[in-house]
Amino acid sequence: MNPDRPDQTHGDSNGDGSAEGFLSRLLATFFSGDDPDREKKKLLKNLSKELKKRKSKLYKPRNEEAGVDIAKFFFDIYRVVAPAQAILQNASASGGIKSIVIDSFLSDEQRELRERFSEDSIRERSKNTDTKVLAEELRQTMISFFGSFDSKKVKEINGLYNQLLLLLQFVQYDYYMVLKKFDSSLMEGDQAAKPKFEPISAEYIMDDLKDFLEVAMPLDTTADWDKVLDVLQLYRGVEVISRPALKKVMQAIKEMQESELFPMIIQHVEKDPYWKPMVRIPNEKIVEAHLNALKTSTEGTMQKILTERKNLKVDQLCRQVFGTTSIVRAKHYTEQANSMYAKRMLAGYTHAAAFNYMKAFLLDYFKKDIREVVRDLLLVRGKWSSNITSQQLSDGFHQVMEAAEKAVQFDESLAEDGERGAKLRKALGRVVERDKSSIKFVREGLKQVNTEAQVMINEAATGLITIAKHLKALIEDHKKTNPELLLNWKEIEAADEEDIEQRMVALYKRIHAFVQLMQIHVRS
Repeated sequence: MNPDRPDQTHGDSNGDGSAEGFLSRLLATFFSGDDPDREKKKLLKNLSKELKKRKSKLYKPRNEEAGVDIAKFFFDIYRVVAPAQAILQNASASGGIKSIVIDSFLSDEQRELRERFSEDSIRERSKNTDTKVLAEELRQTMISFFGSFDSKKVKEINGLYNQLLLLLQFVQYDYYMVLKKFDSSLMEGDQAAKPKFEPISAEYIMDDLKDFLEVAMPLDTTADWDKVLDVLQLYRGVEVISRPALKKVMQAIKEMQESELFPMIIQHVEKDPYWKPMVRIPNEKIVEAHLNALKTSTEGTMQKILTERKNLKVDQLCRQVFGTTSIVRAKHYTEQANSMYAKRMLAGYTHAAAFNYMKAFLLDYFKKDIREVVRDLLLVRGKWSSNITSQQLSDGFHQVMEAAEKAVQFDESLAEDGERGAKLRKALGRVVERDKSSIKFVREGLKQVNTEAQVMINEAATGLITIAKHLKALIEDHKKTNPELLLNWKEIEAADEEDIEQRMVALYKRIHAFVQLMQIHVRS
């Protein structure tokens, strides 16, 4: 060996005796803790030691066997909660429970305020209170009631409800399915049974244990569960769970949580020392939703009252004008025709009811009774002291006459073979195919039709108001010893087989009622 040359063991070889091999072993010594597999094996080894050290009858790590004590643990819980499982089956979705929870925190003053929002209370007060005044009173009461829920109270209410949800998900866990694996002969619902549990492979209940830990680990075993049971008792009218028995169950859960045995068993069986249970922790906020629902309910009640009053008023006016509530004179611009538009999510004919009443009134009364009195007697035969007054009445009459003619033409144009009706139906057929240009055409067409209908209604109403105004003045003029508007009342009376004043009074009342009917529908 030449001393002047480097030793061959210090060369570039990667053999076990090389410098690099020695360095690798040295580094491995220092950084062995960073090897994930080695660390995992070490943790699993320690886990096995811990499980053996505890000598628990729940689980035998040597053969990964779930002992009968696990079954007994679940059976003790099952006997307590099984009767409540059916009773509380849909409780977590119940709005009634939410109301009970909230109510349990209300003061007498808050309950009194809330009672004012009940439908019975609102209806009773609406009998003697104007709806606008009542709506403002309710608004102020709502501000006071909503303002009484400070952040502390809201937190307490939500806290109790979420605690209740924790108990419900714990109760609804499928204990029987777990127990059936330890004793296949066990009958569901038989809490008095003396089951014959046998050890089983722990792997067989891994998913069950994981699901159980999801609902059991979040339980605060030291919490005041009596408040929750009070709510459930009010909800179902019976004591759903024995309170002393639930305390024992909570004690068992507390011991299970502190021992951490169930998570350790799962880690050992699944060879995953890093596994941790996922927990189901509800975080419902019921106060805001409850207050919004109360607001919506109150507004709904007021809207129902307004609608009922409107419908009652409409019926009264229809009987006063037409003698019946069943009036059908429009042929095509109708509520029935709107069904084909509603299927395409289109508004349709928005003034159909008002148009129907208008057409019926103009055809049935205006062209007969009103024309006979206003045109044939008052305008044609009357000798007016002022041409201006007679001209105003004449203008009003012809305005209504023109609206009557337009109404007939308008309605006919919307027939299936009518000019506009045919075009609308053709475009409507293409709407099904999502033809955007057709949808736009139908919408614009409906808008134009509805605008035209509203203009006709307004024109007819304006003309009728002019007629009614002059009829009222003429009725007063007829009563005078020395009339000032018409100078030949005697001649007009002689030309009419009926009492002219009675006819004018009847027409005035009918026109007045009809205009009110139009105003109701145009406002809506």
